[in-house]
Amino acid sequence: MASANRPSFSSSDLSNQWVTMAMLVFLFGVICYIVYDAVMVTASELSQRLVMISPLLLVIVVHWLSTVPPSSRFSFAMPGADPGDIHRAGASPWGVAFVLILLLFLISYQPSLQDLFF
Repeated sequence: MASANRPSFSSSDLSNQWVTMAMLVFLFGVICYIVYDAVMVTASELSQRLVMISPLLLVIVVHWLSTVPPSSRFSFAMPGADPGDIHRAGASPWGVAFVLILLLFLISYQPSLQDLFF
């Protein structure tokens, strides 16, 4: 009678449990991959937009820093640098525009250029 109170486990019950658990783990993995793929596609699109707009943001920041009076902007202490050196170096606005256009071209056609050279 003592053996009648014990639950009996057969090998088919355990194999059914393992199959069920394996299926659940597989489905969980597939769902995680789908979510991961969607997140990575969105992040890739956002990073491409950021890379495309970063030269414009850089130009805006440089323009803003050049128009703000020196008394109200923050300064970086660089040893041995004369504050007027940056103005003596100078750059042509056409040269800056050319570099920005070249940068945008290289970013836009990066995959094609990589296939061509590498």
